[in-house]
Amino acid sequence: MNLDDKIKQALQMDAKEVERVLSKDDGLFKQLFGLFRGNMMAWNIFGMVLAVVTAVFMFWSGYHFFISENIDDRLFWAVLLLAFWTGTMGLKIWFWLEMNRNSTSREIKRLELAVAQLTKELTK
Repeated sequence: MNLDDKIKQALQMDAKEVERVLSKDDGLFKQLFGLFRGNMMAWNIFGMVLAVVTAVFMFWSGYHFFISENIDDRLFWAVLLLAFWTGTMGLKIWFWLEMNRNSTSREIKRLELAVAQLTKELTK
């Protein structure tokens, strides 16, 4: 049996294990709360507080934009609304990227484990 056949056989044996791993997908909230573990915990807490503050100010300035009667006041509140809206979007994108980074690093570790097990089986 050559190396290619050994690899094909190992991949076929691992197909059920791969299906089991792929079917067990973490939900959105589990991934979100996973951001508050690890070495970036303090920055993520700071970012979440900042996201809540910018969202509150965004809604507050939007409310004032719609109740303003003067054009100058509407322009002022519209600029604030856009600034806070942009900040909120930026922070949300940052959290999505952090969740993607965590997910990608977890998948890379799984792949490293699979390669290590495969090389261990091939050297037997």
